[in-house]
Amino acid sequence: MTRTLAIARRPLALAAALLALTATAVAAKPAKMDSTPVGPLLCETTGGGKFVPIPGFPGEKVDRRLLGDIRWIVKRYPIFITDGYSMSDVHSREGEHPLGLALDIVPNEAEGGTWADITRLARWAEPRRNRPRAPFRWVGYDGDSGHGRGNHLHLSWGHNDRTKPKKPAKWVLTRTCPGGGDGGGGGDDGGGGISPRSTELNGLAPAYPEPHEHAEPVRPY
Repeated sequence: MTRTLAIARRPLALAAALLALTATAVAAKPAKMDSTPVGPLLCETTGGGKFVPIPGFPGEKVDRRLLGDIRWIVKRYPIFITDGYSMSDVHSREGEHPLGLALDIVPNEAEGGTWADITRLARWAEPRRNRPRAPFRWVGYDGDSGHGRGNHLHLSWGHNDRTKPKKPAKWVLTRTCPGGGDGGGGGDDGGGGISPRSTELNGLAPAYPEPHEHAEPVRPY
């Protein structure tokens, strides 16, 4: 009788285990991404945040909603990413590195990159001083403490206010809508920055400079 009960319980135990595994898999899956073009080459994506490896840059992670923008940049500039998602003390907890929404960049000399290339990227991202091009919130380069030619370029992406370190932001701004396509129409040469007064971007987190001194970044050469 006891053996019969034990055998009968095995399918139930197996079913319970499979159910637990399924529940864990569902819980681990990031929420669905909902992307909407909100301006010229500007996309707002709600949900779907998850810290994932950056292809081609071992050891570095980023919010997966930035991967399209990173691919776009890498195709046009010979860069090397020295830091993405990070809780290191060299980064401000109020900034975007703890959210996976910032990159530290140096030239990829192994691919022929130079500081002139990084300067071009910095000028594209911030055509006018303190007026970053959408979707960037803050660009750290020449004139910003701990940043600049010979050190590194910092790019931060826009996101919702009241975010918390180590957790993906509720929504993120990108140049490319995750899953394919640019944001709204327009060329690459416009020089406007993101306005927090924009009705489409209500709740945008304020720009937060990182004026600290970084340790010498790891080079790819």
